[in-house]
Amino acid sequence: MARHFKKTVTSLGAVAFLTLAAAAAPAQATSAGDIPIDRCKRGNYCIYSPPKYPLWQYSGNNNHTHTFDGGSSWIRNNGYRVAGADHIRFVYNYFGESKRTACLHPPGDGTTIKKFTKKETVNIFSVKWVGAC
Repeated sequence: MARHFKKTVTSLGAVAFLTLAAAAAPAQATSAGDIPIDRCKRGNYCIYSPPKYPLWQYSGNNNHTHTFDGGSSWIRNNGYRVAGADHIRFVYNYFGESKRTACLHPPGDGTTIKKFTKKETVNIFSVKWVGAC
């Protein structure tokens, strides 16, 4: 009887482990349109610094200043096409320079990436979802 009880406990432990592992596994993409570009989830905009991992990723407006190294970093609009709210307008500067405003289109509708090529610190002061650029 002790042997049967030991097998039952071992089996229950394995089932519990597999259940926890399945619950912790990330959700799988359901279609090609849901697959993240450079790990930027569809519907978001992302700010990157190499190697191709977003430093920050948002689905809504943001008024927090983000500071990072330029040279080979970028911001990407990976949002959905939605009338009146699918472009991102952001205010940024390179360290010591005046603030600039730029706008990025949603995927399939024009320029979706702004690269920061100067090897100086970049500040992004705000990002907002807007209509057309």
